[in-house]
Amino acid sequence: MKEHSQKEDFSRTVFAQFMDLFVIPEVKRRQEIGELEKSLDLRAAQIVFFPDGRKPQVRINSEVKAIGKVKLKPRISKKVGDPIREHEVEGLREITLTEEDDPDCAHATLIRISNSWIIAFDFRYNKALSAKHMETAKQFYESAEFAFNQRNWAPFVDNLFSAAELIAKATLLLMPDSKFRNKAKHGGIQVRYNRFADLGNVKPVYRKTFNRLSGLRPYARYLRRDITISEKEARNLLNAVDEMLRDGFRRIKIR
Repeated sequence: MKEHSQKEDFSRTVFAQFMDLFVIPEVKRRQEIGELEKSLDLRAAQIVFFPDGRKPQVRINSEVKAIGKVKLKPRISKKVGDPIREHEVEGLREITLTEEDDPDCAHATLIRISNSWIIAFDFRYNKALSAKHMETAKQFYESAEFAFNQRNWAPFVDNLFSAAELIAKATLLLMPDSKFRNKAKHGGIQVRYNRFADLGNVKPVYRKTFNRLSGLRPYARYLRRDITISEKEARNLLNAVDEMLRDGFRRIKIR
C-alpha cells in the first residue's frame, strides 16, 4: 500500500513538472498570439525531445501523435481493428511515438481519460541508432566467437573489444548528449562508460571486461607484443560480452 502511494506521489510530481515547464508556458504563448482559444479544453499534450539538442516540441490536443496500449475496463473485450471509446478505457499500459517521428527522439505524453490524467514517458534517446550499434556489436561478437573456437587470439581480442565498445556506446547513446552522439572516440567512450558503471548502472564485470579488452587490443591489432591470455580468461571474456549484449538489447527492448 505504501509503495502504491509513493508511485502515485511520484506520478503527480512528474506530471506537475511537465505541465509547469513545458505545457502551460506553450499554451499561454499560443493563447497570447491567438493560436489557441482562451477557454481551452486541454485533453492531451506531448513533449518531444530531439537527440540533436533542438528545443523540445510541445503538442497540444489533436496535435498529439502516439500509439497506445490500453487497459480496458472489466467485461469489455475488443477485436483487432475495433474502435475503442474513452469510457471503455481504464488506463494506458504503454505509449510510443508513431513512425512519423524520428525514432531517436524521447518523449513525454500526457492524456486525460475521463477526469484523470495519465502520463507516459520514454527518456531514451537515439533508440534507432543504439539498435544499429547493438546489431553490429552482435556481428563482431560472432566473429570473436569463431576466432575463439579457432584459438586465433589476435582476431579474438580485436573483434571482442569492438563488440564491447559498441555495446558501451549503444548504452551511453540512450542518454541526451549531442556531442557524444557525433564525436565519440575510443578514450571518451571508455571514460564515460566507466563513470556510468561507477554509478551502478551496469554490472562491475562489464566495466572490468571492457577495460581488459581495451588493454589487450593494441597488442592484438598493432602487434606491439605477443598476447598473453589463457583459454580460461578468453572464455570468461566471451561470456561477459555475451551478457553485455543481452543487457544492451533489453535496454532498447529488442532482441
